[in-house]
Amino acid sequence: MSEIPYTNLTGKIKEYFDKFQEVRVPEKVNREWLNSIGFSSGNDYYIVKVLKYIKFIDDSNVPTDLWRKYKDPTSSGAMLAQGIRGGYAELFRTYEDAYRKDREAVYAFFSSKTGKAKRTVDYMVSTFTNLCGIADFEAEAPKIELGLPMPESPQKAKRRSKEKGVISEMHINIQLHLPATDDSTIYDNLFKSLKKHLLSDEQPDA
Repeated sequence: MSEIPYTNLTGKIKEYFDKFQEVRVPEKVNREWLNSIGFSSGNDYYIVKVLKYIKFIDDSNVPTDLWRKYKDPTSSGAMLAQGIRGGYAELFRTYEDAYRKDREAVYAFFSSKTGKAKRTVDYMVSTFTNLCGIADFEAEAPKIELGLPMPESPQKAKRRSKEKGVISEMHINIQLHLPATDDSTIYDNLFKSLKKHLLSDEQPDA
C-alpha cells in the first residue's frame, strides 16, 4: 500500500505557506524552527511530511530549490503546483486534471491506494485539496513567445544536407511576370540574376 502524508490541521495549510513566503528559507525544517515562526502545536509537525512529499524539503528536511523559488511571489503558485504534481504523480497519471476532480474521485483513489480508515483518508483528501487551492496550475507551463524562423535558402539547405550525409531534393516553382519590351538585354539580365541568386552553389558574402 502507498503512504500518502497528510496534516490534520488542513485549515492551516494556507497559513503555513504564507508564512514560508514571509520568512527566510531555513537551513533545516524541524520543530524548533516551526516553533520560532509561530507553529508550536504538536500537530503542526505533520506539515513536515507533506513538505517532503511535494519536494519542498529533501530527506534530511533541508529546503530544496523548489522552496527557494516559491519565495518569489510572481511564481509561488506555479512552484507549488509543480511540487504537487511531483508528489502526487500517481494521482496525476490517473487524472491529468486531478486538481479539478471532485472530492469523491480523489477519496476513492487515496482509499484504494492506502487502505486507511475513512477519517485518515479524509485528511489526505483535505490536505491535497487545500494545497491545490493555493497553487496555480494554469501558470505552471512556461509562456513561450512563438515566432516564425526566417526561411532557409535552398543552397544552404542543400549544403547542410550534404554535410550530414542526407540526400535531399527540393523543387521550387517560380513564376515571373515579364515586362512587355523589345529590348532583349532586359531578359538576359533578368535570367543572369536568377542564376546568380537562386541556382548558384556559391555562398553569398557576409
